[in-house]
Amino acid sequence: MKLGMKEHVDVAAGVQDEIAIAFEANAVAFYAQISGLAKDKIGYPIRELATNAWDASRGHFKIFLPTPLNPQFRVRDFGPGMSAETMKNVYARLYASTKRESNNEVGGWGLGSKSPYAYLISDTGSGSYTVTSYHGGMARTYVLSLSASGSPTMRLLVEAPSDEPTGLDVSFPVRREDIHEFHNRARTILWSFNPRPEIEPAINWKEPVVLGQGENWIRYKAGTVPFEGPRVRMGCVMYPFDLRQIKTTGFLDHSDCVLFDAPIGSLKVTLSREELAYDDNTKATLSRLVNEYEQNFISQVQAAVDTATDLIGAVEQFEEQTNSLGVTRVESLRGIVKWQGRFLSPTVPQMNCKTMMLAKNWAVFDKFENATVRTTWAKDAKIVIEHNPSYSLARFNMAQLVGEKILWLRCKRAFREEVLEALGNPEVIELDTFKVPASKRTKSKTVRRRKVFAVTEGGGIVASNEDVEMADGGLYVERVSGGYSRRYRSSSEYFRVATGKGGIQLASFRDIVETAYELGLVEAGTTIVVKNADHADLGEGWTMLGDDLIPDLQAKIDMRVFHGLHQKSMSDMESYIRSLATMDAEIFQRAPEDLLVFKTDLNTLAATLRANSTDDTPSDKAHAALTRLGVNVDLPAVRCPIAEIEQRYEQLCRKYALLKLIVQPSPYYSSTRDEERKMAAHLQAYFDLLHAEQQLTQQRAAEARAQMAFNDNQNDVDEDVDLDEAA
Repeated sequence: MKLGMKEHVDVAAGVQDEIAIAFEANAVAFYAQISGLAKDKIGYPIRELATNAWDASRGHFKIFLPTPLNPQFRVRDFGPGMSAETMKNVYARLYASTKRESNNEVGGWGLGSKSPYAYLISDTGSGSYTVTSYHGGMARTYVLSLSASGSPTMRLLVEAPSDEPTGLDVSFPVRREDIHEFHNRARTILWSFNPRPEIEPAINWKEPVVLGQGENWIRYKAGTVPFEGPRVRMGCVMYPFDLRQIKTTGFLDHSDCVLFDAPIGSLKVTLSREELAYDDNTKATLSRLVNEYEQNFISQVQAAVDTATDLIGAVEQFEEQTNSLGVTRVESLRGIVKWQGRFLSPTVPQMNCKTMMLAKNWAVFDKFENATVRTTWAKDAKIVIEHNPSYSLARFNMAQLVGEKILWLRCKRAFREEVLEALGNPEVIELDTFKVPASKRTKSKTVRRRKVFAVTEGGGIVASNEDVEMADGGLYVERVSGGYSRRYRSSSEYFRVATGKGGIQLASFRDIVETAYELGLVEAGTTIVVKNADHADLGEGWTMLGDDLIPDLQAKIDMRVFHGLHQKSMSDMESYIRSLATMDAEIFQRAPEDLLVFKTDLNTLAATLRANSTDDTPSDKAHAALTRLGVNVDLPAVRCPIAEIEQRYEQLCRKYALLKLIVQPSPYYSSTRDEERKMAAHLQAYFDLLHAEQQLTQQRAAEARAQMAFNDNQNDVDEDVDLDEAA
């Protein structure tokens, strides 16, 4: 592996003597470079010898772990082996390596072949290890140990012809108390090798659970791999890395079991190769890998979500892809990953609807209970929508849905499309289409005779007395005492329509219902129960009509409708301004510039007013209904263009004294065609006078400028004459 060592600036100018800094080759230096360097005395030689074998034969090697019967660690690769010269000049030397010319091999420091010393040197002394090189038809066996002075030595023991496959065979003895730890460390270190060597006795790794993978990364389920947190593999060696060393978005967590693959040479490691050295290039590589992982992961989640046919399926895919990320990161992804532009809410949207889940194998229910439903609960559920809650259980029976897993939606028919749109338009079952025959409707103990108002086609209301199933719930109003009028008996009826509001007359009540019908907030056939003061509370499931309508009416108001010209017409403009608006533009051809601009703006305003509609918009109707309900709506403060144009007219009248006298001749002025023709003629004559005055003023100004120029020229001539005479 190329070590990326940079050339350094040599400062030599002006020196008097040069002394090279040299390495003292002694026992102290050797101990510091080998045994003192390594933190993990057992893992260090396992990793280094296995990496050298992987470099030499790309997985075609064997590892023999120590056992009680044969307590030695041995690595046999089937690479090219080493010649006697290479063994002498490379293997026997610290920092000598043949791997620095390319990034095809992981090593390069020239220390890995001496790594057994880190284990063999102990407080009680040191041991030796054996290296056999099979190369060129010869087998050469060497023993590496420490001399009496503590310096490392390599001695050739045997040299003989051999027909063994080429390669190196390295072995060293293991203390019996360390055998178990050698197996544990080998299990962790060799897991990342790809391909893995042949190991005796064999290591039985559990099959890892892959949660996701992409280019240069694999994400595993925690507990199924022999590591925790993010790791980066370069070649065959896996390193942990500290996320605090690099800039990230925070998406990758320190607990995520993600294995990244980095190109050989893209990471700098410490001298012992046990840890990463966080130089600029290493940080840049890690940042790139983490950023690519995040983008790739999000793209995979989005692709999975896009396969869904409805919102519930999309949320299911999203949560399946992100179930191991934790709440914080999942919520942040909800702002990024969407399905057809929709937010992937963990709960079923309750936009203008109520929701309830019926679990598999249900048989009966007491009543509809509105509750928050997690979207994943609705997986594989049949979606049932209901607009008129009446005899629901009987209709479920008719639809043969009893016992099925049901997502039950209740909404007004006017909001049906909106509710289904929020869910991605899934297939639904319309419960209202199943009509329960009158003969099968049983009168329960909760049926009461009550006065009701039924909404008719067109939005009217018709009063009648009917049997009401109180357990079904619905809409109601409360009768309150009011004034009495012999002439208008109906107006003496007052109804409280919303909680906390006063009573309103029947006529206002009718207007509110008619508006709600026109806006699609109630439908024909809806019944509204009248509760008298002596009636007991109706119970759960009953809502006052106004409480049900107020939020829907507020949602219908578009504040943009209430602009400065809303429902304004030409009649809202003063008559004399209207006269100017209808006047031919040719009359203003010789008018001053500011009057021309005024006329242009007035014509534009008049065209807008003529095209303006004075009909009530849905916002107007909703605002009027809310006002009848006693709900205050703060309308936007707007400027009125009509008032502005009238103000500009007054300013022009102060500038042009005759303008107001011509346009407003007397307080008894009546606009007739003859009078308008006279006004036009007078205005044109006035504009001609103003134009002539302007022309005269401009002419006088031009003459004054010419005179000044002549005077200046004459002065120049006189000065020239004086100069000539003086010369």
